[in-house]
Amino acid sequence: MAPFSLTQTLLTSHPVAYQTATQSPFLARASQGRLPKTLLGQWLANDRLYIHAYIRGIGRLLSFLQLPDVVPPLRDENAVREQSVEERLLHWMIDALVNIRREEDMFVRTAARYGVDVNLAAGEEDGRVAPGTKLEGLRRFEALFDGIVAPPGGDGDGAAPLPLPWLEAAVVFWATEKCYLDAWSGAAARVSDAAADRKPEDDADGGALRRELIPNWSSAEFARFVDALGEIVDAGVRREMERSKAGEDEEELVKARLVERAMAKWRDVLAAEEAFWPAVEGSD
Repeated sequence: MAPFSLTQTLLTSHPVAYQTATQSPFLARASQGRLPKTLLGQWLANDRLYIHAYIRGIGRLLSFLQLPDVVPPLRDENAVREQSVEERLLHWMIDALVNIRREEDMFVRTAARYGVDVNLAAGEEDGRVAPGTKLEGLRRFEALFDGIVAPPGGDGDGAAPLPLPWLEAAVVFWATEKCYLDAWSGAAARVSDAAADRKPEDDADGGALRRELIPNWSSAEFARFVDALGEIVDAGVRREMERSKAGEDEEELVKARLVERAMAKWRDVLAAEEAFWPAVEGSD
């Protein structure tokens, strides 16, 4: 029997909502090379602000991620040290910060090369973008990332420590990365069929999406990065289930509680992803 996978449970829980979160007329137009530069620029501008919220979310999670106070002794200095789930999560977050800063620089430079404006209208005095100017999906993601906080318990307040205090935050990061990967992988799969008779430079955006952005957002390297976080989340959940001492019934209860916590964030991310794709004129 295969070990329990929280991430697979989430992926199969709301198929219709997942489909609407990862498929849209915007993505279809992108795969066909039919997104005008103005609409692509508006979306990239929102995506750039999403990156800033993502970075804030990483910082919030780092502030309460508890690493082991002790480590098991090594047989010798050359032995491979087994890392805890929390240590693996820390390494993933460090990689995420490096990757997402590189990602922002990549698409800003790509946009400049293709003459795409990636700025939303901002206030003259503070240079900030008003909430009403942003996509609804961006506002939802900002709320999700800015809402990452340490759960109650374990700080002398009388409440028992919550198992996997980082679970909700990690699910938010995994869910948004997974949706993003699957959305653009779907677009990549449609590129060859949708616009095979047209050169990328003849696209509405000059080829920015088909030539550079879509391949980057659907790459095998990105898929490995997303899968790595999924494996960390699953490993943490299985560890908590195995720690239960009262038998199979208690293990199932622990699992049910962890699934319930994760499912709430999964639904929030699906709603945010659906609202993150701009409306396009006409239908496909």
